[in-house]
Amino acid sequence: MDWQRQRREGGQALVLALLLLFIGLLALFFVFSTGQVAATKARLTNAADAAAYSAALWRARVLNFDAYANRAIVAQEVAVAQALTLVSWSKYFEHFTQNATVLAAAYPPLAPVLEGAAKVATQARTLTEIAAADEVFWRAAAGTGYKEILQASQEMLHLSAGVFGAGAVANEIARANDPSFFAYALTDAGEFERFTRRYANEPDRERIRDIVLRSLDPFTAGPRSEDQILWLLPSSCVLSFNDLSAWFQLFRKRGGTVLAPGLERWEAADTGSLHDNRRSGFLGLSCRRREMVPLGWGAVEAGSPNAAAILANPGNVAANPRALTAAVAEIGGAGLPGFGSYGGISRVRELNYEGLANRRFPISSLAVLARVEHSAVRTANTLNLGTGRLRLFERFAGGRLWALAAAEVYFRRPPDAGPGTEYASLYSPYWQARLAEPTVAQRQAAESYVH
Repeated sequence: MDWQRQRREGGQALVLALLLLFIGLLALFFVFSTGQVAATKARLTNAADAAAYSAALWRARVLNFDAYANRAIVAQEVAVAQALTLVSWSKYFEHFTQNATVLAAAYPPLAPVLEGAAKVATQARTLTEIAAADEVFWRAAAGTGYKEILQASQEMLHLSAGVFGAGAVANEIARANDPSFFAYALTDAGEFERFTRRYANEPDRERIRDIVLRSLDPFTAGPRSEDQILWLLPSSCVLSFNDLSAWFQLFRKRGGTVLAPGLERWEAADTGSLHDNRRSGFLGLSCRRREMVPLGWGAVEAGSPNAAAILANPGNVAANPRALTAAVAEIGGAGLPGFGSYGGISRVRELNYEGLANRRFPISSLAVLARVEHSAVRTANTLNLGTGRLRLFERFAGGRLWALAAAEVYFRRPPDAGPGTEYASLYSPYWQARLAEPTVAQRQAAESYVH
């Protein structure tokens, strides 16, 4: 009896031992698989965060490129204005020295000096005109100028920062973390497309014009005006006024550089004339300043087609009408084609303020969904550990492991930029990237992909 009982108990112990071994193996496989899933999930999440941040950083760099390009485009416009100013001024100085030579005939010792200055002025004007025509062509020619190339590069880079381009960056970063990972940017329903736009119509371009005009140096912007009383030359109305300056003749200098109406041409003009106070009115009892002798003049235009005229009266050059007429007669200069190549004020990319929720500090967000196939997760099942009831089978959504990450592009002035508040624009390269919590809409979009 004792032998039989011991035999039965020994059989029960064996069954219990086998059961405990079975449970232990299941637990070991479960712990191993769970650890592998958790480790892969952690690596996938980190890769998704890196991918989202990198895609946002690329988008921030594209916006910063837009800002640098816009600044460079403004600089091209300023350079065109400066080149025209130099041409107009050199023409003015050339004619002024030539006329001064004629007037100095009454004083022979001064004539050779002025004749030499006139020859130098003519050579300087010729070289300045040639250099300015080339500069206008290379900087601002329609279709081929440097600013046109900058505008085209803005459009191409903008395409690379959209959902497709951001997804390509995200996938490259994810695969760099693990070749089995795959990542892509979720659609944003055109949010980034509406974030900026090209300012192409005339009201839009007036904003660019205002920025260009504010960027001009004082001499170029003008007015280049000066009134000098010639105390040694009495006027025709001596003793007619209480104002002593009215007894003498006046040298009136006027000049300026402007964008003519229509935004398709620059004009620069300089005039200088001698004005006399001449009697007028009934019985000649009143006196009025009138142009007597034009002394210097110069004008130049850049636009296509050339108007052969001054349309905007820069710096009130019309105050010297005879000098202005002489300047317009030579506005074409040597007929250099570079001046006619100017393509008008630029069409740049800028924030679409009308479509922004926050016009002062807008944010562009994006979400990245990363995944890895279940076969790439080294669980007990994928390693073929166990058989029959010892085989564990994992269930993944869509047969894959997923991770969602989000980032956003924002505008912030750097701490070392000095005091003050600066609002977002595509003229300041202060766009940065940061990780963010996925929004409800982004989570819902991710769920639609997963299921």
